[in-house]
Amino acid sequence: MQPFRNFGESDDPWFRVGQLAVTTTIIVSAMSVAYMFVWAFEGFDQPITKKLVLISGSRIGSVGEGEIWRLVTWPLPTDPDLWSLLLIAVFWMLGSQLEVLMGRLRFTFFLLLLTVVPALIMTALEFADVYGVAYGLRYVELGVLVAFATHYSSIRFWPGIPAWGLAGIIVGMAMLQAISARGEYDLILTVTMAFLSPLLLRALGHAEQHEWIPKFPLPAKLGGDPYRRPPTRQRRRPQPRQRSTHLTSVPPPPPPPAPADIAAQARIDALLDKMGEHGMESLTEAERRSLEDLSKRLRDKRDRG
Repeated sequence: MQPFRNFGESDDPWFRVGQLAVTTTIIVSAMSVAYMFVWAFEGFDQPITKKLVLISGSRIGSVGEGEIWRLVTWPLPTDPDLWSLLLIAVFWMLGSQLEVLMGRLRFTFFLLLLTVVPALIMTALEFADVYGVAYGLRYVELGVLVAFATHYSSIRFWPGIPAWGLAGIIVGMAMLQAISARGEYDLILTVTMAFLSPLLLRALGHAEQHEWIPKFPLPAKLGGDPYRRPPTRQRRRPQPRQRSTHLTSVPPPPPPPAPADIAAQARIDALLDKMGEHGMESLTEAERRSLEDLSKRLRDKRDRG
């Protein structure tokens, strides 16, 4: 299992601003916070929000009427209240752990599917006279919580509640609230998130301890360990060249690598072989940082020529 990290830490950010690692989790959280100001200043009519939410049975438009951008924009509108801010904080904390586990590209793909697939299901149900509206990070955050509890099921929250128990309580309360309000739309969307999230997690090659969860095949670049080194390709044997009668200048041979670089490359190869055989979880924190530092040092040296 991937070691638990401090919230917000990342070895695979999109870029850095000073000491801040800008990850997918940070970007989504910042967009939700920024939209609070849009919500506050756009007025009672809310012309922007009405164009972004996931909705059915309304005159303001829907995916079924051709406004397909709603499939991906519906988690963005965020109303400015303390509950929304708490949801964003939980999404940031748990999402940062999943992004470390998956890597930035696969985590972004995970969030995209967690957004689009439920939206497609709810759009299809529009033709079955199931009407409602969904917006904000609440449902996506619920999916992130279930995924976190699926992989880190042994993690305990205060006062000793296991992650899977806390996720079960929150999902159960959301379902009871939807049933109490006779919110068929909310109930179906909540159940969809609760079931889809662990399926996507298993398809991406995680939560291997839960063999009872079906694992759907994905392309090799998406399923499996994001840090595993790809198998080396066999070099093609060079074809003999015809001897030329013209004299050509022969470039000088490259300088031999320094002993320190040879030792560093040997250490990197040993750690990568260990990952290839036993997965990323087999490396200790010190070995992982050593791998990153040595790789960066050799890469910087090659770039400098």
